[in-house]
Amino acid sequence: MSTLYGSIRTVKDVRPGLLLTHEQQRLHNQMKKRKECELINKTTSAKALEEQQRQEGLEKAIDSTNKGFSLLQKMGYKPGSGIGKNNSGRVEPIGIVLKTDRKGLGREVALKEIREMKKSMLQSRRSAGPSVCEYRERRAQEAAEKLDRLDLFRCQRVCRQMDLEQDIQEPSEKFFWPEEVPEVDADKEQEEEELNISLNEQLEILNFYLRCTYNYCVYCGTVYEDESDLMEECPGPNRQDH
Repeated sequence: MSTLYGSIRTVKDVRPGLLLTHEQQRLHNQMKKRKECELINKTTSAKALEEQQRQEGLEKAIDSTNKGFSLLQKMGYKPGSGIGKNNSGRVEPIGIVLKTDRKGLGREVALKEIREMKKSMLQSRRSAGPSVCEYRERRAQEAAEKLDRLDLFRCQRVCRQMDLEQDIQEPSEKFFWPEEVPEVDADKEQEEEELNISLNEQLEILNFYLRCTYNYCVYCGTVYEDESDLMEECPGPNRQDH
């Protein structure tokens, strides 16, 4: 029995993906990094060799071994002269442009035209200047935005008061309550950009919440008894209705 047990050897488990010890993990990582470096070096050397062969081929002049060149010679072409009936055509072959990406063939041309279009648009806009109508529209838009901001702030204060009376400790949406900290927070600013909700849209949503939840109209300044009373007595949900 002792001889039998003494002849039994410990066999390491070498199944793929099974790492039992820290040493095996370290050796596995080293081998993996070594293979990645070899693959990168092999790819780089292949690209360099391809570039070298391409450059040598471009520097070498076309001779009679080229099929097209031999056909031109049979039709009377002489090296160094232009092609065509009067030898007034191209002397050198058309150069090649190596394309190494997967972008469309006309993309660069399109981008160049777009840059020119933008440049001409900016120049025409600067030369023309703002018209009287555009100036009035901008001023009217600024005034309307100022009113919307005031209405939104009124709605936020009322919403916070009514929510707290109903033991609601957090707003349903971040813009339902006034901001506690006046300083600009970078994370908060980024969240607002991601939501992409304008000031007018925030006012519309919050006004809808107040009317449906508490039967309150910010423009009337009144809490109505029920929804039917709100619909009968309130002129409408917008400032223009009042």
